[in-house]
Parts: sequence; structure tokens; C-alpha cells
Amino acid sequence: PDFILWLLVAGHQYVTFVDPKGLRNLRGPEDPKISFYHTIKDVERRLGDPDIVLNSFIVAPTPYKEVAHWNAGSGPMSISDFKARNVYFQVDERSSYVGNILARIVSPQTN
Repeated sequence: PDFILWLLVAGHQYVTFVDPKGLRNLRGPEDPKISFYHTIKDVERRLGDPDIVLNSFIVAPTPYKEVAHWNAGSGPMSISDFKARNVYFQVDERSSYVGNILARIVSPQTN
């Protein structure tokens, strides 16, 4: 990832890796660049410190329509399917993606 966002909130450290990444050349939803959101949680568990929360997000300049055909096992992926993998679309979600990422970082039900 190109950026690290480090937030201190209520005694917790939220260390978030943010990668501005085009999606066209990736191999689909299981590409390691996308699945890093899951891999980083393994690292978090190994740290064993409940006050440190690790996250990873991709901010994609690729328009959603160019990857809407990707299949997540149950058919074409929706924007919600991408969000579940911490992928946000810079163009399609221009007015909301930054706020949505920040909310997701500090929301305990998504970490």
C-alpha cells in the first residue's frame, strides 16, 4: 500500500493501509491486492493487542462499470460486494468514499 493512516481514537490505535489502485489488471476479487484486507486481520490477531486495529483499503480510480462483471461466486459483484472487501470507487463514490472509509475504520462491527 502507498499510504498509512494512523488514527488514535478513545485509546485505540487504528493503523490503516490505503492503496490507490486501478483494478483492471487484477485477477478478480481473490487477487492478493484485494484480499489483503483479510490478510492484515491475521497480522492483527498475531499482535494480540486489543488496542491496535489494522485495516487495509483500496481506493480504485477504475470505474465500477469496468469491473462489474467480476464474479464473487454468486454472480456479478455489486458495489456492496466490493465494499465488503474494503474496495471503494473514487469516481462512482466521489462524495462519500472518504467518509465511508473513516467510518468503517473506527466501527467495531466491521473490524
